[in-house]
Amino acid sequence: MPAINWGRNHAVTRQRFGARIAVEDIGGAATYAEVFDRAAGLARRLIAAGIRPGDRVATLMRNSRLAPSVSYGVQMAGAAEVPLNIAYTEAERRDALAIAGTTTVACGPEHAAFFRDHGLATHDIAEVAPERLTGAGFPDVAAHLPGRIGFTSGTTGRPKGIVTSQRARYTGNILLQASMPWLPSAGDRCLLMTPFAHGASLQSFAWLNLGGTVVLHDGVDADRVRPLLEAGLPAMFAAPTVLAKLTAAYAGTELPGLRTIFTGTAPLPPLLYARVRAMFGPIVRVTYGKSEVVNPITILRPDETEAWYAGGGGADGSACVGWPGQGVEIRIDGPGDGAGEEGEILLRAQHMSDGTLDASQNVIPWRADGFHPTGDVGRFDDQGRLHLVARLSDAMKTGGYKVYPQEIERAVAPAADATIVGFPSDYWGEIIVAVAENPPPGWEDAAKAACADLAPYKRPRFYAAVTAFPRNGQGKLVRRLLLAELHRHWRLVDGPRPVFERIG
Repeated sequence: MPAINWGRNHAVTRQRFGARIAVEDIGGAATYAEVFDRAAGLARRLIAAGIRPGDRVATLMRNSRLAPSVSYGVQMAGAAEVPLNIAYTEAERRDALAIAGTTTVACGPEHAAFFRDHGLATHDIAEVAPERLTGAGFPDVAAHLPGRIGFTSGTTGRPKGIVTSQRARYTGNILLQASMPWLPSAGDRCLLMTPFAHGASLQSFAWLNLGGTVVLHDGVDADRVRPLLEAGLPAMFAAPTVLAKLTAAYAGTELPGLRTIFTGTAPLPPLLYARVRAMFGPIVRVTYGKSEVVNPITILRPDETEAWYAGGGGADGSACVGWPGQGVEIRIDGPGDGAGEEGEILLRAQHMSDGTLDASQNVIPWRADGFHPTGDVGRFDDQGRLHLVARLSDAMKTGGYKVYPQEIERAVAPAADATIVGFPSDYWGEIIVAVAENPPPGWEDAAKAACADLAPYKRPRFYAAVTAFPRNGQGKLVRRLLLAELHRHWRLVDGPRPVFERIG
């Protein structure tokens, strides 16, 4: 692939859509011209400060109309963007900067003092003077150089730095655009509420390249979202946790204005899909994405999603995520290669990341054959669709049996929003515990009845409730923190008939 000149590339989009509204936030709106001109000003400042193609520049931005300018500006300078999640603690920010090996940051005004106090070269986007983007004077960037260093979610420990080349970043954006279910027209808005450091930025870039408007909300506020939905907002990205919150907030209401709900990051349970469908219609588009291989890995269009759930999909505990996208290869590392064989999902793609960073900021590549072992357990059906079953890292061992918590969680789902963890036990190895988030009265009896069809060794031996599950910046449950919460409040009396005693 020839060198990429991001300045010239984005100048075409600015020229084509300059007067259109590109981004809206709670405080106002910015046109395409305003977004790209501010990005050009940042790129010029970075280049003047000595940043060269392949250098690493961290970014930290809340969801706002300034966020795309920061990302575009780093890109036009030819640097590798290191996006930091807005939910990171100060210690996690320092950790991520050390992993990536960067000493330069572009951020919003509310974070500039923190980075300056820690001795980093800091560029506050609010202080950047816009420069009309014509495409002239920006570097050609070799396609093999790093273009982005993202981080795994860190649900099981220290996040890993994932290195994506300039080529793969460019290709991934083109593939995401090509997989859109429809092309946005002027004024077609897509609501994004997840942190810009993760899926919101990728969806934003694709939507903006097609001339639409991105609406960036800083988190999920059902009261703020509802007027947008009632006004006819055509598109929204909402992970299952977000859909659960919205359907609970709008219970008993029909909101038919949306054309498409994009969802991913976690399986969509059948009961939740039914609530979403009743409220919004059969408009859910499912995808499968990873930090190591961004969307689109697999795609299930709204009509295909509807057909799968209407046919009883999910009753066996699987979650169908559709067919592989263009340029994506998927293998199941299991005992066989036929439909229905379960095993670890292996991925290889045209927009694949290069690998992970070691302690010296060198890239550790994926397997010699180019495949990335995802840690997800899945299978293909006889139509060639991929189904997610569980996470290898979540597997528990109890009484000599291997048990995946997702199977039990799906059984308990009608009774409560619960998750399953393995509590360490000398006698059993691990004891299966069901933990519910703010459950209704009587949930324990309902959950026990729901688990009656499971094998005895899979049934929870203890039921606990918490006010809220610990989650990371992407909204994903952090099981190790939930287990730590149980340890703080409960003591195990071990043995063949284990008992949990309240501490304090």
